[in-house]
Amino acid sequence: MNRWRQIRILAGNDLRLTLRDRASLIWMLLLPLALMWIFGAMNAGGGPRKIGLAVDDRDGGWLARALIKELADERVELTELPSGHAAGSARGGPGKVSAPGPPARTLVVPAGFTANVLAGRQQVLRLEKASGADETFSLAAEAHVVRAIVRIVGRLAEAGPPPPGDSAGLATQRFFVTSAARPPLVSVSVATAGRGHPAPAGFAQSVPGILTMTVLMMTLIYGAVFLTLEKRQGVIRRQTTLPLPRGALFAGKLAGRLLLAGTQAALLLVAGRVVFGLSLGSSPAGMALLLGAYLLAVAAMSTFLGAILSTPEQAAAVGWVASMVLAALGGCWWPSEVMPRWLWSAAHVLPTAWAMDGFHALISFGHGVEAVVLPATVLLGFAALFAALGSSLLRDA
Repeated sequence: MNRWRQIRILAGNDLRLTLRDRASLIWMLLLPLALMWIFGAMNAGGGPRKIGLAVDDRDGGWLARALIKELADERVELTELPSGHAAGSARGGPGKVSAPGPPARTLVVPAGFTANVLAGRQQVLRLEKASGADETFSLAAEAHVVRAIVRIVGRLAEAGPPPPGDSAGLATQRFFVTSAARPPLVSVSVATAGRGHPAPAGFAQSVPGILTMTVLMMTLIYGAVFLTLEKRQGVIRRQTTLPLPRGALFAGKLAGRLLLAGTQAALLLVAGRVVFGLSLGSSPAGMALLLGAYLLAVAAMSTFLGAILSTPEQAAAVGWVASMVLAALGGCWWPSEVMPRWLWSAAHVLPTAWAMDGFHALISFGHGVEAVVLPATVLLGFAALFAALGSSLLRDA
């Protein structure tokens, strides 16, 4: 029996033991998928919410229409109410039409608005707020209406008073049409300063985060529990008497945990792509390098944990607590960008922080393989450290 076949037999035995546990399907696949959906839905992101604003145009004149056109903006979900202000219904306008239901806030344009403004008479626009409307969004709506009014007044001042005999303001109306086609005199360009970037959100955070956490958790718990069982039952002691080359026993145990972690990670990656529609980035080589390094680190940690602990109960408890702590500090539950800078730096003594850096570089920010070389190298360092410690301790078990 050659060395590689011996290692395959030992590795396959660990995977069979895991799959024989009926609860393993729940813990390794169904629970992670549920957590991905929950965390992804809770932190969907997608940019700021729009301001909901309805307009009750009781005038119908061209100046009222010009005001509504000024209110139409990508930041506003604008709804035009039909004549008579039938609450809960809407008709198409320059903005999006909302679903049926009472509007949170409504701007009332009074009857005679166009004629009175052109005649120089002061007009009052009323912003009505529904009970329970979000106050922050109501203040934003007020500011948006004020900006639109200022632009309308500015154009009226530029157009000047209507010529004699033009009570309908046709000359002013033509000026409004012409001025609307002019390019803006001043424009503002907004860009991210320095090296900042938006924090990952939604499934771009939850899929790699829950994958990193649950692969670590299941490999630590199952791998350490089975190893402590084998130690208690004398299996390890009997295996050391077999004609196995030095290190083959540990390599077989390590390969078993690597096979377990790799199977779970592959299933979760496929689920993230198919079930949640998450792009895994444009660098398969980068994903393979990062994932392989992380799986080696997790497998080595699991073998080390099983070597230093004495009972399955200890292995289950320590594996659970350790994976929770590493997940929380490593950015698996929330983006590391929301953490204080000192805590973010301190968390990089943990493999989970490096794994999440690499996943976000590939998935959220679209980088290539070069972006995961450092995280993968550090993770391989963790793997080498725990493998050396675990191998030494397992020989003495």
